[in-house]
Amino acid sequence: MREVLGRRCPFPTLSSRFSLSKGKNLYHQGDRVGGAYSLASGMVALERVDEDGDLVILKLLHPGAFFPCANMLGGTLHESSARALTDITGCFVPADRLNSALHEDPSIGLALLKLSSAEIRENEDAIFRLCSADLPDRVLSTLASLAAETGGRDANGDLSLTLPISWRDLAAMVGTGPEVISRLLRRLADAGRLSFHGRHVTLHADSDRQDGPFLHS
Repeated sequence: MREVLGRRCPFPTLSSRFSLSKGKNLYHQGDRVGGAYSLASGMVALERVDEDGDLVILKLLHPGAFFPCANMLGGTLHESSARALTDITGCFVPADRLNSALHEDPSIGLALLKLSSAEIRENEDAIFRLCSADLPDRVLSTLASLAAETGGRDANGDLSLTLPISWRDLAAMVGTGPEVISRLLRRLADAGRLSFHGRHVTLHADSDRQDGPFLHS
């Protein structure tokens, strides 16, 4: 969605600024939709609790995200929760103000449709990755994506990052539990695919998997 927005609020004349501390929720699953958010700094997790009470992180949002478009257009209740993984800032557009502007300015409706289309594509990509890759590849791919956002490449080609989320959150992102993640990380470390200390992770470029996702920029 950042290809659509950059880091700008799409509706600056309709919005007000907000800030929120790490660990707080912008909204909870089942809350009435009160408006949409444009993220200026920090990271947000969109997450949902299933019928068994298990937490699933649907995706991470980075600066430039505008959400939740689908709920703004077609729903009255939030289908997921939005939790601040770091301290965050951004803009909030109240639903009543946006709805009034939609009737007055057709270009706002077109912009919202464009943002919704980008959101749908992102969701489809996330579903495809979850369904098409096995668990080790999902973990490595997710770590590589996080490294691209928050980490850096060492002189030897390794990707390093300090994990901006907990290991429990990583497990929820890839569709498994903390115990499974713990065992899998040890196996990946033994295989030379990565190393970690606490939440500092290094993805090794010289591992025996030459087509690994962390070999590419």
